[in-house]
Amino acid sequence: MAIRLTRNQIQLLKELAVAGEHGRTIIAPASSAELAHLISVQYIMRRALNLDIKQYVITQLGRRALAEATAE
Repeated sequence: MAIRLTRNQIQLLKELAVAGEHGRTIIAPASSAELAHLISVQYIMRRALNLDIKQYVITQLGRRALAEATAE
């Protein structure tokens, strides 16, 4: 089943794809609901570096979803 992505989610996936395997921290550009949704569908994963800093990394499933979303 295809999951519809918002423009913000597509932009976030693009930024994470560019960041590569090390990912990046996300401070405010994406809402917590959008992040939670992308995590729940396994398009991104969160790594806690410490109590205050969380890093987000795109998954292979997220890369495929991004490719499909940008091909439309």
